[in-house]
This record gives sequence, structure tokens and C-alpha cells, in this order.
Amino acid sequence: MKNGITTLAASNNAMWCDAVCRAHGRPGGFDDGLWLTRLGTPRFYPDVVTTVGAEAAPAQLKAIADLINSDRQREWFVKDSFHCLRLDLIGFEPLFDAKWIAMSGPRPDATHHRPGTVVSDDAGLSAWERCWTGEDGKAPAKPLPRVFMPRLLADDGIVFVLIRDEDGSAGGGILNRGAGVVGLSNLFGSQMDRVWQTLIAMAGELFPGLPLVGYEHGDDLTAAISAGFEITGPLRIWRLPAGAR
Repeated sequence: MKNGITTLAASNNAMWCDAVCRAHGRPGGFDDGLWLTRLGTPRFYPDVVTTVGAEAAPAQLKAIADLINSDRQREWFVKDSFHCLRLDLIGFEPLFDAKWIAMSGPRPDATHHRPGTVVSDDAGLSAWERCWTGEDGKAPAKPLPRVFMPRLLADDGIVFVLIRDEDGSAGGGILNRGAGVVGLSNLFGSQMDRVWQTLIAMAGELFPGLPLVGYEHGDDLTAAISAGFEITGPLRIWRLPAGAR
């Protein structure tokens, strides 16, 4: 069961990465047990996400080697969804390890938590991203490029959730439906237990009956487990420095 839900989680995450890149006009493609894009990605997003495990490793390694050889002067990032690739052999360095998580049981009653607001327009999305990056109410010395473009709001399987506290602080996250599951990602806020419970409840309301998946590490993984998620498998994010041979 855990292997099956991990595969669905990896596929869901690859679909989400593709949606984010497509919104920037830089779509990727699915082949050889992975998703990849040759066109560059927004910050924080990988160039490759594997979608099946070790049985596809030879084809995955070849595709990744061909990809990085197309441009050795830039960084490359790979999400090794099953923590099974020896990318160190072609110059990559581990960036961090994480765990896939899933929840297939009953959702908490949304009435127990103050509901979040679904972002519905570009102004709201821009405000959401400023909260997510910690720039809300601040004037950055140099504005950073946006990660999430308004085109994402046209997809009814993608939901940006904003939670405002009485003291004005914000929290939120993203729900994305795909591969028969709902991914929870990019959660943020000062009261993370409430953020998790609100996102779980909203997922149950908006996408009833679908398992919830995601990946986390460190304190965020601890918070997810406290919210009722189970660990289903490991993953690793790899980085190839620019100019590496």
C-alpha cells in the first residue's frame, strides 16, 4: 500500500511541477519514468522529478545525463522520488532528504477550525506569495521574480488557501489534485498545527474521498505527523553545481 501511494504522490508532484512551469510558458514532458523540462524552472522547483522507482533507474540516469550535458554552465536540480539514484556518479550533490507523507483516513471537521480563504484572482495570488515568502508588509530591496503565475488559478484542481489570524499574521498552503490524490504543499504560518488542520479540512470539502499526499522534512515533517499523516517513503533532492564535470 505504501509503495502504491508513494508512486501516486510522486506522480502528483510531477504534475504540479509541470503546471507551475507551464504557467511560466516553460512546459516539461513525461517519459522514461520521469518528468523533466529543458527550459528552466522558477526558483525552488526541480528540473526533473522521477515518477517510478529503481526498475526505471537505467533509463532515468540516461535521460538525466543527456539533460545536464545539454548545458553544463547552469545548475540542475533533480527530485529523486524513491531515493534510489546514484546521481553522485555524474557530479550531483545531495541537497536534502525528505519523506513522502499520506493520509487516507477521515478528515477533521472543518467547523473545528477557522476556514481559509480560496485565492480567486491575481491580486490575491500576489498577496498570497508575499505572505509565503515572508515579504508581506515589507519592501524588498530587489523584488524577486514570481513563482506562481495567475494562469494556475484557471485550473479547478489547484487551490491556493490563505488563512488570516486576528493579529494580522497569515498562513496558508496549496492543494493540487492529480493522479487520483490531492497534494498539500507550500504550507506556511506561525501556527502550523492550525494551518495543517485547515488545509486537511478544506481538501476534504473541495476534493472529497481522495487521499492526501505531500513530502516534508525536519520540523515540517513533525507537524505533518502530528496532524495525522503517515510516512510512506524517502526521497532526495539533488543539485548539480554550474560548471560541474
